[in-house]
Amino acid sequence: MDQSAPIEKVLALTAEIEHATALADWPESARLAEIRSPLIMSLDAQQVQGSFDVIRSIAVHNDAVFADAQTTQVELRADYTAAMRRGSVANQYLQGKVPLASCQRSQRRRRVPTTKS
Repeated sequence: MDQSAPIEKVLALTAEIEHATALADWPESARLAEIRSPLIMSLDAQQVQGSFDVIRSIAVHNDAVFADAQTTQVELRADYTAAMRRGSVANQYLQGKVPLASCQRSQRRRRVPTTKS
């Protein structure tokens, strides 16, 4: 068996993970990472030494995916908090605890989500 085949498979899976991440398909990213992990663990020292540049490239891609995941988590947390706040104000309005003007001010402060290029 070609010794570069396992490392090339790991590299291909890394590219697929990065693509799924770019599409914000986190379940697919996780599924692919679960497939890739045992392949990484099965690499022997000779394969790693012979493919050191590829391993470095995989690490760079992993860092980019991790950074994107962290950014997405922060954005989702902010969106969730804003939605919960709006829901709370709407609930208070329905219970007659706040006037309509307060609800409208809260609505104006709503964060508009940005799209990634």
